Amino acid sequence: MAYKGIVKKEKVNAVIRTGNEKISGTIFKLPQNRLLDMLNQDSGPFIPVTSAKVFHIVTGRLMYEAEFLAVNKNSVVLIADKVREVGD
Repeated sequence: MAYKGIVKKEKVNAVIRTGNEKISGTIFKLPQNRLLDMLNQDSGPFIPVTSAKVFHIVTGRLMYEAEFLAVNKNSVVLIADKVREVGD
């Protein structure tokens, strides 16, 4: 078995929007890459999210929390980092 070196990744707080949910949590990306690069590279079909909170998109109600969640890249409508929530 070949040794694979450790890859340093940057911890990013992000919001991911799918068709019916808003997911808030932590994702990890390579320091030199943008979030768009992470979506476009062929590193697998899923985005790993830790400390995830999943909200219903219409009601805003927290549906569930998970220490780990895998989000299919094909279901991502938008993804944002450094998000600041604003009130009405």
